[in-house]
Amino acid sequence: MKVINHPIGYYGKTFRFNSFWGCLICEQKKSETAGLLENIEDLEKQRCIEAVIDPFKMCERNKSLGWKKIRHPRIARNYARLLTWLCAHCYPIANLLFVCLKLNLFKNGCDASNFYYSVYPEMKIQHSLCLPRTIFISTTSQRFSEHGVAFIGTFLPTVRMHAWVVEDGMPADRFDKQWMHFQPVMMLL
Repeated sequence: MKVINHPIGYYGKTFRFNSFWGCLICEQKKSETAGLLENIEDLEKQRCIEAVIDPFKMCERNKSLGWKKIRHPRIARNYARLLTWLCAHCYPIANLLFVCLKLNLFKNGCDASNFYYSVYPEMKIQHSLCLPRTIFISTTSQRFSEHGVAFIGTFLPTVRMHAWVVEDGMPADRFDKQWMHFQPVMMLL
């Protein structure tokens, strides 16, 4: 997988995502920021990025409530719990899984997202689980490597951050509506 950092200029400052520590870095100098679609040849990946640039043109995913039966639900459940713990306590290791691991347990990101919600069904805590959910979706979906892009974005000037996945030009998580408020600072292709 390929990680692309996308710095954002905001009132004379440049904000960059530090992919090792998982934090936003602010620099006082203003730098040139390239467009999101530059140097990306894959048409499926471009379609996902264009959907984030203009989310109001995006189709909504159908509202399937479950996931298809998988061969190893215990492995998926333990992996989801491990990711959630790692993202809270040791981000560099979670980041390594994000970039290197591919399990292909689910047909698509929507099924992976629905399974993650079954592991953590409390909707009021889901906003704080966006990063482990994004890593889970991107590493367990079969379609992600060809048809998906994971994003980490910021809501300036507050520097709040959010992570989400777009697969086949649609959000993989049917419950996540807040991603529209965030500007991407990192993409995982």
